[in-house]
Amino acid sequence: MVQKATQSTTASSFSRELAHILFERRRLIQAIFFLIFLPVLATAILLPPSYRASGKFVISVPEQLDPLRRENFYDYQNRAKRLLQQQKEIIFSDRVVSNVIQSFYPDQDAGKLSADVDIEKIKKKMEVTPPQGESFNESSVFYISYIDSNAKRAADYAGAICAAYLKVYNEIAKENAGFSFDFFKRQTDQLYEEMIQREKSLRDYEVEHSEAVIGMLNMESDRGTNMEVGPNALLTQYTGRYHDLQDQLAGISAAVGELEKEVGRSDNPAVLGDMQVPGHAIATFKNKVAQLQIQLNEMRSQFKDNFQPVQQAKKELEFNLSSLKDELARSIRAQKITAQAVAARIKELEEVIGELRQKIRSTAEQRAQYEHFKQQYNLAKDTYARARDQLEQSRLAVALDQAKQSITQVDVPMVPDQPIKPNRPLLIALGLLGGLLFAVAIAVTVDYLDHTIKRPEDIDRRLDVPIFGSLPRIG
Repeated sequence: MVQKATQSTTASSFSRELAHILFERRRLIQAIFFLIFLPVLATAILLPPSYRASGKFVISVPEQLDPLRRENFYDYQNRAKRLLQQQKEIIFSDRVVSNVIQSFYPDQDAGKLSADVDIEKIKKKMEVTPPQGESFNESSVFYISYIDSNAKRAADYAGAICAAYLKVYNEIAKENAGFSFDFFKRQTDQLYEEMIQREKSLRDYEVEHSEAVIGMLNMESDRGTNMEVGPNALLTQYTGRYHDLQDQLAGISAAVGELEKEVGRSDNPAVLGDMQVPGHAIATFKNKVAQLQIQLNEMRSQFKDNFQPVQQAKKELEFNLSSLKDELARSIRAQKITAQAVAARIKELEEVIGELRQKIRSTAEQRAQYEHFKQQYNLAKDTYARARDQLEQSRLAVALDQAKQSITQVDVPMVPDQPIKPNRPLLIALGLLGGLLFAVAIAVTVDYLDHTIKRPEDIDRRLDVPIFGSLPRIG
């Protein structure tokens, strides 16, 4: 309770103190208040009005037909924001402002007008803004505004700016579309000439190497089977024969070597199995020698060596053995002749195989070169086809005039009824409140800095002397 009473006493004392300051400094407060309020009042009354006339536009982001302007992503918000920023740059360009000036002075030279009229001054009065409370990230609507002290002039300039902007935008869009069409037209013509040149090179190669090309085509036609054709098949065939003849030559050489050893022996020579064919001389002599050896062995067991039949059998055995060796020698010579023939055949096959391998390598090189020509031609043809499609798309974009699909004027500028500034009631209220507060603040500050005694309370507070009474001010 004591604290609340103390606070109440302090508040009451402060109120009395403030009231005394306001009463004592009333002339100073009045002077400062009027010193501030009157200029603000004059400014609010004399400040010329500003009118804003606006044209409303809406922007859409359609799928681009022009291949040069087509984008590969689908972030609509970023695309719209970027497109809006581009429109702002176009609106504030000298090209648009020059068209605006020219629309007001159609009979004068454009260059002279641009020099006489302050373009930057016009730009300072222009605004490109999104809807109220929104940003370019949230809306596809924007306004083109012009601010002027004359409402009619503001509407006229805003309308001229909107018209000039649409005109310049359409011109730029047509220029871009025309540039795209011309670009793809030149590119298509160039690619067509390149394709024709590639095709001519391919046809010339086919004519020059017709036999090799036919072989390649035959090989391609049989590519689905497991059969080898052409030089590859011949190489496989001759290589097999070559190995067979080598094996045959090796067998003949080994047989001749063994037979030569047997011929040089003094006893009965061993004879290969394939030589013991019935009716063959070697087989006959071999059988005869065997029979004589058996007969001689039987006679020796019964008779002595000087017995005439034994002597006769021995001579006959020696004669047949000599005849057998002679037949073996002739057979060896025949085998050697056969070996020479086989060696000659092997050498011939080596030459043929070498020629086939060389032909295969040459064919592989020709085929690689032919495939290169075909690949170059197909690549040129595909590139030309893509360029032709892009040319058709750019032609379609020009025909549809795609610029009209992205910018649409919703509202035309109208003559404004009310100015946007100044807000005269607000200025007067601010001047009234500001002058009053500032005057009171000055009065309180002056009283705080004034240390003279003006009231009985000052004696009690400053001198700490009791007061018996006071006399009122007279006169």
